Amino acid sequence: MFPRARKLAMLGGVLSYGLLALGSGLDRASATQPELAQWVPGFMAAEAHRAEAALALQSSAQADAIEPATSAVIADPINPRSTGLLGAAQLADRQQVKADRTFRVAARFGWRDPLTQLYFMNAALNAGQPRLAALRLDAVLRQAPKLPLRDMLIAQFSAAPDRRAALAERLALRPSWTSAFVGDVAGVALPQLEARASIVGSLAKPAWGCAAVAPLVARMIELNAAPSAKQLWLAHCPTASAGLSDPNFQQVATNRQPIPFDWNLMGSGNVSVSPEKAGLLVRVSGASPLPVAWQQLSLPPGRYRLSWTAQSGAKPAVGAELSLSCNPVGRSRPLITAKDNRGRFEAMVTVDATCPAHFVTLWLAPGGEDVRFSALAISRP
Repeated sequence: MFPRARKLAMLGGVLSYGLLALGSGLDRASATQPELAQWVPGFMAAEAHRAEAALALQSSAQADAIEPATSAVIADPINPRSTGLLGAAQLADRQQVKADRTFRVAARFGWRDPLTQLYFMNAALNAGQPRLAALRLDAVLRQAPKLPLRDMLIAQFSAAPDRRAALAERLALRPSWTSAFVGDVAGVALPQLEARASIVGSLAKPAWGCAAVAPLVARMIELNAAPSAKQLWLAHCPTASAGLSDPNFQQVATNRQPIPFDWNLMGSGNVSVSPEKAGLLVRVSGASPLPVAWQQLSLPPGRYRLSWTAQSGAKPAVGAELSLSCNPVGRSRPLITAKDNRGRFEAMVTVDATCPAHFVTLWLAPGGEDVRFSALAISRP
């Protein structure tokens, strides 16, 4: 009988372990599949309770989160997620004093619970402590750079100079959410974009580089904020210029998204383009002149002198033109007022309010020879 009893005990132990493992597995799975919560043993259902509380907080009946959040605290009292959910539920139910007490308990377990950090972030803002608030926000976004509420939270720091300065201190450390701050901006309103540009512009030493700020710059230009975008570009892009950037095409890249304040090549099977040390070497085939490259300007209204060199070998190029118009492929040809036998051309152009942005575009007519563009400049006469 003794061997039989020992086998039964061993079998019972294995079965118990299996049930515990199953319960634990169901508990964890219920975080994403709440319908499994009914199968989780009550004494180990913390994750299921947290999932139920989180769903209630996302619904119109947020006060219903109090009961499952309380159960989560009972089942897993040292997990700050449990306490954080209870604090959020109490806050939603306007139990301010209880919520504050609960969040203070959650804070003792560390900085990893987002709900707790966001509660104390708002408390710090309300108390006039923007640096502490920015530190709390930084803690949250380092864990979740793509947090759905990210843009709304960042917007709370854009209204006042001391808040912007506090956020700039955190961004100066280049945390993991930096790229989202300047890159995930498709749905951000213009006032918030300009606030972000102001913050990033204050951190220009050392410069972040052209590619880092290009998404924010491009989005601001889409919303007709070219002057502010140009200021940010000048602050962080080493090749930027108040007039025409990269006059000899030394920074031209062939495989990238367009960057407005830099040279952008026009894709066409009839255009052959090759950046070289001495400029941009171009050949065009087909039946008519084609645009080759463009760059957006951001200049005060007025009269300007536009100059460039276009050579075919050692001779002035035939069929090489520049235009200034309201879009990259506009064909408003400037009047050439001077040229020399070395291929130097000049034209007087006007920047006015006709369009929200002006573009300088290189054009070339078809021919059997390569043409080299270089030494582009725009200046007051």
